[in-house]
Amino acid sequence: MGIVVQKFGGSSVADAQKIRDCATHVLDAIRDGDRVVVVVSAMGDSTDDLLKLVSGVSARPDKRELDQLLATGELVSVALVAMTLQSLGQPARSLTGGQAGILTDDAFGRAGILNIDDRALLALLDAGIVPVVAGFQGVTAGGEVTTLGRGGSDTTAVALAAKLGARCEILKDVDGVYTADPRIVPGAQRLSTVTYDEMLEAAALGSQVIHPRAVELAKKFNDTLSVKHSHEPQRGGTLIVGESGSSTGRVVSSVVLKRGVCRVSIRGLADRAGIQSEVFQPLAMARVPIDDIIQEEDGPGTINLTFTLDKNDAAEASGVVHAVAGKIGVQAVRIDGGLATVSAVGSGMRYTPGVAARMFAALGDAGVRIENISTSEIRISIVVAEGDAQRTTACIHDAFGLNAPAPVTSPTIHVRADGMGTRPA
Repeated sequence: MGIVVQKFGGSSVADAQKIRDCATHVLDAIRDGDRVVVVVSAMGDSTDDLLKLVSGVSARPDKRELDQLLATGELVSVALVAMTLQSLGQPARSLTGGQAGILTDDAFGRAGILNIDDRALLALLDAGIVPVVAGFQGVTAGGEVTTLGRGGSDTTAVALAAKLGARCEILKDVDGVYTADPRIVPGAQRLSTVTYDEMLEAAALGSQVIHPRAVELAKKFNDTLSVKHSHEPQRGGTLIVGESGSSTGRVVSSVVLKRGVCRVSIRGLADRAGIQSEVFQPLAMARVPIDDIIQEEDGPGTINLTFTLDKNDAAEASGVVHAVAGKIGVQAVRIDGGLATVSAVGSGMRYTPGVAARMFAALGDAGVRIENISTSEIRISIVVAEGDAQRTTACIHDAFGLNAPAPVTSPTIHVRADGMGTRPA
């Protein structure tokens, strides 16, 4: 019997009926001969509700205490899912991350998984009991509760699948990975396959389908990973594959929009060896995640450094950067908000010339002003004003022919009184 790890997102377990639908999906897999490990996120907006409570008591909450609080959201979910499975005749047991054997470092709020002791999980599976594991969390060697960061339940699921030699299904309220967010680009299409590298770039750039660390783990261990609709899995889904498993021939697979971007510009740094480390090492020590970095000459002996990050990290980054600036001496520090990053992602960029020209020509025709440009081997990212974000996304999506084809309609036939049909001229 094979093992499958099924991860259900928060919106998929938002109420009792949805939980029952998820439990039915688990039972279907068991009837098909699989042994199932379930990973569950907090219900609906539970995590956001907890954060609202925090804002009422503390402007800068202690990170350890914040993890203690946020970890409770998943505990509600796993207990309810286990109870539901039991009510349907399937033995099940809810487990915290620690009870499931997930050992992490002590980076509260962004903990990394160090190891998984799978003995408890295997014992339950051997006894015919479905383990229902709280995603998003683990425990340190000293017994401290930690969380893995937003979206960390995906990481939990993929890590468990890698340890157990299982395939992994990410079950959400969407039926797969799309060429763009359908709420922004109505013509977006579902992709039947996407490569690990494409998914990793998209996830890191702001796509909320799968957490970036989950994709990294899946690629490292070559996990069988798929994204499906939690209540309608028959709708197809998307399979995430290695480069050799993709034969689509497409140049761009998706266009990703990330709102809420801030840009930090440091002007007039001394152009000497190690100056970059003096800026970014303190940011790393403060565990501030950085997106794109651009360096340019500012004149004889000086450079400018510009980088982007999420607006939620801007306040902490500002304090660190201004402290560094005071020590090393710079001309100016500027922090701009109200920005968005729009990225074209595709493995085909590696082999296809003219991708950038095609993209920038379309944006020029649309009158989009570009603030910054950065690239990797398989993506081109631009920073634009947040007010231009939606039309920029749609423009790039259209430029690479990613819109779904318009439905073919038959010509109107007018029926005469004698019953004969006529086509309009």
